[in-house]
Amino acid sequence: MAVFTPVSLEDARAYLSAYDIGELIHLEGIEEGVSNTNFKVETTSGLYALTLFEAATPEDSLPWFMDYTLYLDRKGYPAPGPALKRDGQSLGRINGKPCALIKWLPGRWPRNPDTRHAASAGEYLAKLHLMGGDFPQVRENTMGIAHWAGLIDRCEPRAATSPRAQEMLADFREELAFLQAQWPQPSSSEAVGQKNVLPKGAIHADYFTDNVLMNDDGIVTGVIDYYYACTDFYAYDLAVSLNAWGFTPGGQPQPQMISTFIKAYHETRPLSEAEINALPLFARGSAVRFTLTRLYDLLNHDPSWVVKPKDPEAFYRRLDYHRGIKTGHTYF
Repeated sequence: MAVFTPVSLEDARAYLSAYDIGELIHLEGIEEGVSNTNFKVETTSGLYALTLFEAATPEDSLPWFMDYTLYLDRKGYPAPGPALKRDGQSLGRINGKPCALIKWLPGRWPRNPDTRHAASAGEYLAKLHLMGGDFPQVRENTMGIAHWAGLIDRCEPRAATSPRAQEMLADFREELAFLQAQWPQPSSSEAVGQKNVLPKGAIHADYFTDNVLMNDDGIVTGVIDYYYACTDFYAYDLAVSLNAWGFTPGGQPQPQMISTFIKAYHETRPLSEAEINALPLFARGSAVRFTLTRLYDLLNHDPSWVVKPKDPEAFYRRLDYHRGIKTGHTYF
């Protein structure tokens, strides 16, 4: 359940009084999600989501997240832009937690996605990169390659009693050395557009099935949860998404899903040859990133917590698959 901080009707009414959104009709906790507290809010003017940001979401990055989603929303992308208070601010506080009231988007995330869903998801990831391409603000990828060695170190103490965890971490140290030697370096603004330079900009960085809402026809109606969004390579964001959409829950590859997703992306935002060549490397890197965070959560899980940690093995299997890919064209 993703209601970590309780909010009463009185709390909500007091906070919502700063907005011109009518009277509160209904407040309901949202069980999905693992990081923040979320409520569905119905007022006389419509539906909203009220999010209280817990410790896992860096408070100093919240203005960036709000500005980015508002930017996308105003350009017509189905992002949950924040509602603005009368004073023009998008953020506030409830019960000591920073919070925001954001646009409620229709649809549900696909529980059993097929190629129809993958095609629409690929198209809308490309649209996100195109429509957000001139967003002027920059945010470091705090879960990027520069942070993976530290994450391995933080896993080590708890892994001492788990031979499997020790085995995985030893493999990750070798893999990280390979990735660091091959990883593209940030390019200067003057070099953007030149051959072999990988374009970058604002990315979602967590474009998983449960963050993409769709209608009954399998068409995207909303893309949510931008709290890992940052400035990085578009091809890296695509690789993260292929790992999210192109495998079974147990980590078995689904080549048709991968192909459908990437072709839909490519038709909307054509990939350069440099980006295609970088995909196997980025896919390996994103497999390491998400396996590590899942392993850390598993090793540090308190049995009394309601949220169940995700299985790191499922993402570890993705790494083995991508190690066998020699060219990005294979994904097509």
